[in-house]
Amino acid sequence: MQTNRRTALKILGGAAMTAGVLPALSLPASAQGEDLVVPNRYQNFKRGTIHSMHPEVRSFTIIWEDLGRVKMKAADLVTNYGSLKVGQVVDTHWYDYLDFLIAKTTPAVTERVKAMLAQGAPLEGIPGAQQRIRLWTMSGMCTRVDTKTQQVWLINASGGEPDKPSPDSGEVITMPQILSDAGKAALAGLQPGDKITTVFSQQTAIDATIIR
Repeated sequence: MQTNRRTALKILGGAAMTAGVLPALSLPASAQGEDLVVPNRYQNFKRGTIHSMHPEVRSFTIIWEDLGRVKMKAADLVTNYGSLKVGQVVDTHWYDYLDFLIAKTTPAVTERVKAMLAQGAPLEGIPGAQQRIRLWTMSGMCTRVDTKTQQVWLINASGGEPDKPSPDSGEVITMPQILSDAGKAALAGLQPGDKITTVFSQQTAIDATIIR
């Protein structure tokens, strides 16, 4: 992501439609059907220091020099989660936010979002992965669109960070950078004032190797 991570997820992560037509969805190419998938090309590898542990939601916060503090879920593949401790240096194999839907808000889109959140998305080509990656949603009025950085800003009306009830009502949220081709195309059709709905995958670790 181009935006400072502390800003983008205090922060966190539509094509124009004609009457009666479902708006375009920003789904990765492999997720255009009913099966949502997190493509393995979005894998990341980075060494950092564990800042805090959150066992009640099986997650941890890690500090990277270039990204700052990042909170992420630990997938079932992180079999050593119970051994992770604050202050440890770890090599992390993880997936960043990935956009699964960028669209103008309609009743049809709202229903589609419910189905997407209930389904989640499996990891592509990762042997042994059983759990699906959780998805989260946020909707509200668009206040700014930047097609150079591939980002959108909105006044939050619903949803929120995956493990929190909801950000403050009316807060302007900088959404995570849009990565999928479909999402970028949908972004080009948005303008300030549009009511939009977004769906992103959670940041998720699939391996955390303790270095020291």
